[in-house]
Amino acid sequence: MLKKLFRISKSKEYNNTYKGGLKIPGKYLIAYVLINSLSINRFGIVASKKLGNAVMRNRARRRIRAIAGGSSEQLQQGYDIVIIARQSMARADYNRLEKDFYTVMKKAGLC
Repeated sequence: MLKKLFRISKSKEYNNTYKGGLKIPGKYLIAYVLINSLSINRFGIVASKKLGNAVMRNRARRRIRAIAGGSSEQLQQGYDIVIIARQSMARADYNRLEKDFYTVMKKAGLC
């Protein structure tokens, strides 16, 4: 679970990350990464209606939060990261999602 301190909550922060950040696509998710002025990583998680009904969207967000929360020791600090769930995420198991998350973070240069 991600504490409130580690979350992006304002739409302005999301928009800044989308516009100024580096876009890294993966098989199950897309990440936008932007340097922030803090000493911690902050995560924003997006699951659109294309993913499925509310149950599927909430499940996707919970899974991403769990992976992101456990990754704090392995990632470089000082970034805003927005993660967008893709439609293929609904059918994937947790281990594949975790592997894809770390693959995307490695492409971004955070691992």
